[in-house]
Amino acid sequence: MNKAATKYILHMEGREECIPCIAGKTILHSLIEGGIFLEANCGGRGNCGKCKIQVLQGEVTGKDGRAVQPEKENWYQACQVYPASDVTIFLKSSEASHKGQATEITIGDECPLVKKVLLRPAYPTIDNHYSLQEMIYQAVAGDRQAINSLSSLDNAVLLRQLNAVVETKPECISITILDNKVIAVEAGDTSERLYGVAFDIGTTTVVGMLVDINAKQIVAVCSKNNPQASMGADVISRIQATHELEGGLERLSQLIRQCLNQIIVELCDMARVEKTHIYAGTIAGNATMTHLVAEIPPSTLVRKPYAALFKYMAPLDSLELDLDMHPQGKMIILPNMASFVGSDTTAAVLAVDQDVATTPLLLVDLGTNGEMVVGSGNSLYACSTAAGPAFEGAHIRDGMRATEGAICDVVISGQNVRTQVIGNGKPTGICGSGLVKAVAELLNAGILHKSGRFNNPDRADISGLLRERLKQRDGQWEFVLSSGAQSDSGTDIAITQADVRQLQLVKSSICTGIQFLLEKYNGCEPIQVCLAGAFGNYIDIDSAITIGMLPGIKREQVVSVGNAAGIGAVQALISADKMQRCMQIASNVVYLELAVQSEFQNRFLKNLNFPQ
Repeated sequence: MNKAATKYILHMEGREECIPCIAGKTILHSLIEGGIFLEANCGGRGNCGKCKIQVLQGEVTGKDGRAVQPEKENWYQACQVYPASDVTIFLKSSEASHKGQATEITIGDECPLVKKVLLRPAYPTIDNHYSLQEMIYQAVAGDRQAINSLSSLDNAVLLRQLNAVVETKPECISITILDNKVIAVEAGDTSERLYGVAFDIGTTTVVGMLVDINAKQIVAVCSKNNPQASMGADVISRIQATHELEGGLERLSQLIRQCLNQIIVELCDMARVEKTHIYAGTIAGNATMTHLVAEIPPSTLVRKPYAALFKYMAPLDSLELDLDMHPQGKMIILPNMASFVGSDTTAAVLAVDQDVATTPLLLVDLGTNGEMVVGSGNSLYACSTAAGPAFEGAHIRDGMRATEGAICDVVISGQNVRTQVIGNGKPTGICGSGLVKAVAELLNAGILHKSGRFNNPDRADISGLLRERLKQRDGQWEFVLSSGAQSDSGTDIAITQADVRQLQLVKSSICTGIQFLLEKYNGCEPIQVCLAGAFGNYIDIDSAITIGMLPGIKREQVVSVGNAAGIGAVQALISADKMQRCMQIASNVVYLELAVQSEFQNRFLKNLNFPQ
């Protein structure tokens, strides 16, 4: 058995739950897979020093399997160590977030995007007469930035708020400012109650993060399945639904807004925060999702020249989006790049600092859609491919999402086939990461030919027990991972020939997109490859290389960076400087439309084969 695949258990002091980990993945990676949020601003590259863990029991090693020198009291960076036994660790409460525990976000002394200014006004009298609006201006005399912000205290909504506030002549008045514009006026000192929410709206999964803006901390995380799936598994089917079904656009918009509100409720319950204390939010998502949440028709995305209707959008009122937060709250949809490369990619580039990097980096965001960006600094090139719902189990006979009962790992050793099931119960199906791993193992075992077809089961080099798992059903070959006697459904769970073909289509589109991007970037080889997104976070990297998904890339170049889009959305919510960087990223990136590349079709067909 491959030593790198040896399985261990990761225990956390003070917590009842424990999570599985394997020798070939860092402690950070295992924590992410186990739903434990541990800050790693550098994307696991080992230079931010945020992902500290204290090893209390067990052994950890470096990537080469050798001992690693810890800091004092056995502290390590989780992104740099691998388990060599069952391990018990201690996580500082300020560094880990799991269903409500706080996570500090390193922003530095940058200008905040949202803040509160506390005023002690001098109320007008008969002898010293001026308007209440002027009273507010006088209260911030000398604070030029606040004076500039208060110039926006000139609309009827805010003046009505001011009228209600001054009725009782409070000693203090709190002014909430977002991006140098007043959004709320409140009586008393409410400066400690300042929260925001960052959303990553994916085609399949929606993630929300509640942020204490004063403390720069994520205080709760919640995810839900995107309910729009009831109207189509992919973005194309949902775009079609907006004009083919009566009220389709309104329904899709309503579904996602209801989902956001459900997440807000759960986040507030977790952190014991009032919903009205949420003043601002950010949304990252692919172009289709950002159009739909704003109830803007996305039909231009599927008509030549396949252009999004907008790149930038002014902040939206929470009431306009029917969101359950402060009634004067604002929601900012981060800028899209182009066509099917949306604001989730913009946020991911921000999170891994690709826009300020000095060496070339390849960002691959794998989810229901696949977006890729290559380059560094202001020289960035991006493209999108139809990674497709196969990674989420769609179009796979026994496919399912990565939930309880899904086969997520497959190891073929000699004549034995071992599977790992989420939840450790009987298998119900196979998820995307399990599919990629299974196909890679079948290739390594000689059961699959590089063309993608199953080899003749009578071949001498296929052992007897493995040969027995090769069966014909409905006129096609399949390889049984779990027999009906072992499965939850009572039927065989297998990888079929059609499943392999679906995976070939997906991996070829990603591989081809990467090749074109690297050529556009003058063939300069990236120093590092960052895998992001729901699927990119869980995929076995060695298997992705084996099947040819990451062409010409070495294992040591690749790191998993988790939900980079979500972290970027949080950073933009906290920092005005990082919000401005999002705008610059969307403006500077060069979009490459793969469909119009003259050699795309030929390259795509060639890349369908698995590498030797």
